[in-house]
Amino acid sequence: MLPLMVDMLERVGFLIATAFVFSRSKWMRSYMSYQGDQSNHWRFLVFFSFYSILGTYSGVAVSNFDYKPAPWIGEVSPTAAIANSRTVGVVIAGLLGGVKSGLIVGLVAGIHRYSLGGFVAVACMVAPILQGLLAGLCRNALKKRFRNMSSVKLAFLVGFAAESLQMALILLLARPWEEAISLVSLISVPQVLSNSIGVALFFVLYNTIETEEDRIGNEHANRALHIVDLTLPLWKLEFDKAVHAIAETLLAETKAVGAFFYRNGKEEVREGLKTNYYFDLPIETQNKKQIGQFRLFYERAQDDIPSRRRMLTSLAQLLSQQYAFVEAEKQAQLLADAEIRSLQAQMSPHFLFNVLNTVKSFIRTKPEDARQLVTHLSKWMRNNMNNSSKTLIPIRDELDMVTAYLSLSQARLGERLKVVADIDESVLDRLIPPFTIQPLVENALVHGLKGMGPDRTGTIRVEVQRERSPGGQSRVRITVEDNGIGMETSAHVSRDQDEHAGLALSNIEQRLRYHYGMDKALVIESQPNQGTKISFWVR
Repeated sequence: MLPLMVDMLERVGFLIATAFVFSRSKWMRSYMSYQGDQSNHWRFLVFFSFYSILGTYSGVAVSNFDYKPAPWIGEVSPTAAIANSRTVGVVIAGLLGGVKSGLIVGLVAGIHRYSLGGFVAVACMVAPILQGLLAGLCRNALKKRFRNMSSVKLAFLVGFAAESLQMALILLLARPWEEAISLVSLISVPQVLSNSIGVALFFVLYNTIETEEDRIGNEHANRALHIVDLTLPLWKLEFDKAVHAIAETLLAETKAVGAFFYRNGKEEVREGLKTNYYFDLPIETQNKKQIGQFRLFYERAQDDIPSRRRMLTSLAQLLSQQYAFVEAEKQAQLLADAEIRSLQAQMSPHFLFNVLNTVKSFIRTKPEDARQLVTHLSKWMRNNMNNSSKTLIPIRDELDMVTAYLSLSQARLGERLKVVADIDESVLDRLIPPFTIQPLVENALVHGLKGMGPDRTGTIRVEVQRERSPGGQSRVRITVEDNGIGMETSAHVSRDQDEHAGLALSNIEQRLRYHYGMDKALVIESQPNQGTKISFWVR
């Protein structure tokens, strides 16, 4: 029995060495980590089916109550059997892949063993199928109780139970009975122990790989955290300068040979070299809109380095979170600035003086109009305070504030101001950033219509309409148009002929760009002495 035990352990060692070689592949390691990558499931099944068949062929021939070591078994005589390591592959397939994988590998191994013949062929065909089922069920049960199935003791026990099941099936199904008893007496202890040890050794290998992965993963995690510590202050720069500085940091701190930045498919930043192997780091806003991506180029593919790929994926998420955090701070400041500018412009003593003077003049001559003006003023003030703390509001609420403002202004200017509204009521529940339409109307009135002659009526037109984008998607177009003196247009709305007007337009454009990810948020059309038309789109 001892010589048979030694031969069985030698064959188990050969199988474990084979498993170690294949465990270095990424698809094998994904299963060893219980990730269940279904795209490579067929490879997993093919490998362990071959692994189990190899365990049969590398077994020890047993005949006439003795065994004859042989390097390869081609067939089994009617009175012979095989002391083999087939169970190792079947049990590992069930423990790693679950019931389905265990059954499929067990079925392939069982049919193959049956084709070789021998008086225990039927028992040895049924055994792998039940062993695969047992291992798969143990995997499902043990995952709920333990963090993972890396325990060597548990693996040994499952292997022991599976091999013991095979011995029981031989006694139950093999005939003649006397030969079955003699066979089990000869091979049971060596085969049960050696195969149980083989399953346990595989999970020793698993633990070693997991420890290595954890060590490398910790190194990569520390590297990612170090990189994001360096990049956080860079996001506070202007966007173009920020991505250029971050690309330089990524090139210096990773093993990449090139770091580029792309926006809308166009290359905007180029640091280092471009190769055929790259990894993308998408940068997204809080609402998952991609604003661009860093692309790191490498000298070779990164697919065979799972921990580095996970590090780069985490780094992309951290960079997106940094961008979203910094942008949220900017948006909060922009919103506060928009509120302050709106309050300063609308609620200045001069504005209040004009509104109150108008109300005073209407009290005696047009008391109903005076009451309406007070209502519009209170409504505007209430909406202004309510909307100032919100990131997005319905178009309806923004238009209420615009209507109140124009009503107050129209009461003061009389026939010198004409207001035209073309509103699609079905889109008024769409959300937009607050203080977007109202500042455009204010600019049109205060700056666009300023300086017009007394013989010319100023007209402000507000449109809110549903339309289709060039890509066929539904969107809402919002337009504010005046027939005033016009303005200077340029690629950057912050270059303005009036400081307040330019700051307001810049503020609106930055907030629209943040929420909707568009490069050119405001479209300005203007001609001297003919007027200005400003449009933007929301989804």
